[in-house]
Amino acid sequence: TEAEPPPSTVSPGLMWLQQGEGGGSLRHTCEQSDGLSRYGWLMHDGENFGVQEIRDGDLFLKTEFVKRPGGEHGGDWSWRVTARMEGTGGPAPLLSLFFYIATDGQGTLQPQLENGTRLAAVTGTAEELGHFTLTFLRPTAESAEDPKYASYNFLDAASPGLHRLTEVVRSSLSNRFVFAPPGSPRRRFFAVDAFRGLPGAAGEPPRGRLLLHQVTLEPPATVEVTFE
Repeated sequence: TEAEPPPSTVSPGLMWLQQGEGGGSLRHTCEQSDGLSRYGWLMHDGENFGVQEIRDGDLFLKTEFVKRPGGEHGGDWSWRVTARMEGTGGPAPLLSLFFYIATDGQGTLQPQLENGTRLAAVTGTAEELGHFTLTFLRPTAESAEDPKYASYNFLDAASPGLHRLTEVVRSSLSNRFVFAPPGSPRRRFFAVDAFRGLPGAAGEPPRGRLLLHQVTLEPPATVEVTFE
């Protein structure tokens, strides 16, 4: 039999959720069945930079990455996600951005928590990358340096495989959390709470680890992530 290909080391990614009564619809990969009205790369050179736009109903997401060459493992990069709502009157519905990094078979991850609730960074090692640090910066108002009020949640879970990460996050959501910006009405929202395993997966050994940083805010806002 042919040898299996070596497992990928670490995989960063983004999910998002427009908060609603029943939990809204958790988005991860852009698929036709999601009903997204538009997604795709506006420009990229395949390696050093890229700009992507995603339209999900009234939500407009722009993701930008820039890579800086150097070091022995391909260089550092930064990743910026800008979210805004179009065509809605009144307060924008809450939006949750889920930034994650997962291992699948190898590699190590270590969470760096701030106040016990905010995943400020992840340090780790991987065969292809050596030692690395992934840092989640606090959100700002769109195209500005002004800080943006946000609620933070994090998840640390054994991963059954990269192909099931959406299920892990969806099964970990609870609406016991309250978004309470100063001087504004309080609103309940869904956030990652605890992962108790997937149905039918009892007895299966975990393949890796998932660390996830959830930022819940009212658009417009920008969130930046750096990888060193």
